Amino acid sequence: MTIEICSRDRALEEVTHMQTGELVSVISIVSSDEKEVEFDCKESLCGVLHLKFNDLEKEYDEEGLPYGRPLPKLKDLAGLKEFVSQPGCDRLIVHCYEGTSRSAAVASAIWKFRGGSDTVLTHRRFAPNRLVYILACKELGVTPGRHPVPAVR
Repeated sequence: MTIEICSRDRALEEVTHMQTGELVSVISIVSSDEKEVEFDCKESLCGVLHLKFNDLEKEYDEEGLPYGRPLPKLKDLAGLKEFVSQPGCDRLIVHCYEGTSRSAAVASAIWKFRGGSDTVLTHRRFAPNRLVYILACKELGVTPGRHPVPAVR
């Protein structure tokens, strides 16, 4: 299975233009106050897992001011292991709003769960959310690595 990390807009475009016969699953990540992304039902769409959590790693900013939104919690990733364990899809699209932080963290944990390296993501456009990565690894039952990907923004 190929895992693709992308933005919300790119995920919508990819699902809209799927090749006939290609089997695709989507993990759709939005913030806790956002509406879920709706994908057109297509025969080739194996399933969509909707996850809602904010792109935060800590409660306070550098000046000690609270962000005012809840941190991601383990319960926010419920169903991830069951979803990625289902056989039969050729491609998994993991998206968040920009396709750089939450989706990269979840995809990195999935690679580790599937027996790959969690250091697969080396492209500079990714800056995985470390808290989300740790929670996703926990949900998937794998031990998080020290550095899932370079923290380059």
